Amino acid sequence: MDMDSIPMVARGCRLHPTQNILLMPEGTLELNEPSRDVLARVDGNRNVAAIVQDLLQEYEGAPEAEVTSDVLALLEDLKARGVLRERT
Repeated sequence: MDMDSIPMVARGCRLHPTQNILLMPEGTLELNEPSRDVLARVDGNRNVAAIVQDLLQEYEGAPEAEVTSDVLALLEDLKARGVLRERT
């Protein structure tokens, strides 16, 4: 996944409406607050660059390189787990 990729949540997966949990067909995945903030922005329309820019506005003062690296690492991990896919 790169900055131009458009991530989508895989079929059968969704964020719990009130808790930091991702619901999956195989069970649940507990999320920390920043991970939830990233996944809440994964809508199948925004690319990774737009998600990062939105997060930088919310987390004012956060280093852009670190946010970018963390977002890409999280998205890659979730893609490997089958939770996310890239829109084609």
